[in-house]
Amino acid sequence: MERIDTSLGTLHLDDEYCKNRLKAELRGLELLCSIVNSSPVWSFNLDSEKPFLSSNDDGPTILVDIFQCMQRRLLEDDAHLAVYMSQVPVCILKGENRMDTPSTDSIVSLVLLGIAGWPIESTPSSLGEKAIRSGTHAIQDSSKLLPSDWRQIQSALHLYEEGFIHACISILAQMARRWYVCRCWEVGKVREVLEPILERVTGTDLITYLEHPDESSDALFLSV
Repeated sequence: MERIDTSLGTLHLDDEYCKNRLKAELRGLELLCSIVNSSPVWSFNLDSEKPFLSSNDDGPTILVDIFQCMQRRLLEDDAHLAVYMSQVPVCILKGENRMDTPSTDSIVSLVLLGIAGWPIESTPSSLGEKAIRSGTHAIQDSSKLLPSDWRQIQSALHLYEEGFIHACISILAQMARRWYVCRCWEVGKVREVLEPILERVTGTDLITYLEHPDESSDALFLSV
């Protein structure tokens, strides 16, 4: 097993790896440290055997297992990041145009998203709850949403990213109808809650859906 000294502790590598990739990871790590150390939004947790990156803003806490990200990339050529939201693993995979970049560069991109206020149009759908609860377009009273609501929102945003536009908007419309009928929310309240979520959906896609909605009443809640 090889031990690599870094600014955040000792990285253990127990298999063969590309030396040039390690150099790139370490360069990215230095950039990551400089950004995090100058931002109140993030901090390093160095209390355990390996360092974690932790968000300090509102909403669910985001944790990143930095060394696991680096080990996956160096030893397994796995581009997935080891990220947790409220201590639950979430799937984050780098975009195709960044598949060859170091994992630490991708962590830097995640950090910059947090510093920017988790813009909902750029935040991965797996972190959609974070963007909607604490981002620049956060729902003002997200406490009214249930865990099942967050799961449906995440599912809808994922479908949208995969190109299933009608299915995405249909799920959001179903939620809106349920809030109106079962929870007795006023139309204005439903629209207020949906507004930051619909930031991810283009006006053209909404118009196309409303031309052939699942229910005629969907037009009450889905504003263009």
